Amino acid sequence: MSGDLPAAALLLALAVTLHNVEEMIWLPGFPHPTALKIDAGPVAFRFAAVGVAALVWAVALTLAAGWPAGSLMAGFALAMIVNAAVPHLALTVAMRRYHPGTATACLLVVPAATAVLVASGGFAAFAEPWFAAGAAVGFLGLAAGTVALLALGKRFLGA
Repeated sequence: MSGDLPAAALLLALAVTLHNVEEMIWLPGFPHPTALKIDAGPVAFRFAAVGVAALVWAVALTLAAGWPAGSLMAGFALAMIVNAAVPHLALTVAMRRYHPGTATACLLVVPAATAVLVASGGFAAFAEPWFAAGAAVGFLGLAAGTVALLALGKRFLGA
């Protein structure tokens, strides 16, 4: 792993924050097709978006403090690259209109996530079982955490 990983992780945390702010502003009112609507209201969605950003910041700051969390951050990076492609880019193309979050995902999140992956050792790092397992935990944890935060927001803050 590179000494640049903490800086790349902080950059990713900033990019995710800006991306989530864009989503918090414009996504709740966006007219999604019925099959793709999120079953949570704007307040619950914003709660989840803040929670995701806080989680990414927590791991980035942990790395900056010297703790070994590079594999988790690599998993977060992969999850955010997937998020840029599906749903953002895919919905922008399919709906033939801008989907909120696409610009920040493609212009900020993907480059920052790529920097995290490169600083983590690139694809060679994933050959290490411990790293691959940690990245899987990061990827799946971010995905599951998002769903859990949406459910918590809906339950306690209203739909």
